[in-house]
Amino acid sequence: MEGAYRLSGGAPQLRRYQVNATVSNGILGVPMLIGTTTNAGIILATTTSAADCVGLAIDNATYTTTQGTGADSAERLVTVIINPDLVFKARINQGATEGTQLTLYDVTTANSGGTVINTGDDWNGTTFAGGAVFGYDGANVSQLRKIVSTDTTSATVAVPFDYGTVVGDNFIRSPYWEASTTAVQLTTNFYEVDNSIVVGTGGAWLVDHQEFRDLGGAGRLNSFLYMLAGDHFLNRLS
Repeated sequence: MEGAYRLSGGAPQLRRYQVNATVSNGILGVPMLIGTTTNAGIILATTTSAADCVGLAIDNATYTTTQGTGADSAERLVTVIINPDLVFKARINQGATEGTQLTLYDVTTANSGGTVINTGDDWNGTTFAGGAVFGYDGANVSQLRKIVSTDTTSATVAVPFDYGTVVGDNFIRSPYWEASTTAVQLTTNFYEVDNSIVVGTGGAWLVDHQEFRDLGGAGRLNSFLYMLAGDHFLNRLS
């Protein structure tokens, strides 16, 4: 995960904060939250919680309660980008384990109107209504549409794809949609996003947009979600 840009432009603001636990994935970019009164410092986000987000950690820190001086001091600080309008860029991942390539869904029944993606897979078990479907290859390569309804074999979009769907064409599905999604679930180590969950599941994140890449761009391991903290400690919602 990385800080892609700020909505208002300008340079990121960096702060160094005491940690409450070891941050070992900070160099990969992980979100941090404010701690409680009993915490020694800021804490890591969880897969499903991002309330009171402090920002994006960009280095590591090892927590200790052992007294020391100089380089061995118990004060352990992590560098965080704290801008409330920071847009986080995270790779879209198939499931909770980082580095898992996105699943392809191949069309098994063609639809000339370009509104039904029938793959024979269950689109209801994990609900994708309100999410997205992306043409990975074939007639509608690189086209992205919002899913408005699902059933046990297909997904339906209101805005048709430019061309009818063709048997064998592959699509990627996502539980997120830009300017709509207000919950995103992170992966186990908090630096990618989980693409396999039900729409509306996760922590308080606002989706700016998605950057899916097609077959030519190796999109199964090279697609990204751009999101903002929905509940930032410097821009409180409550």
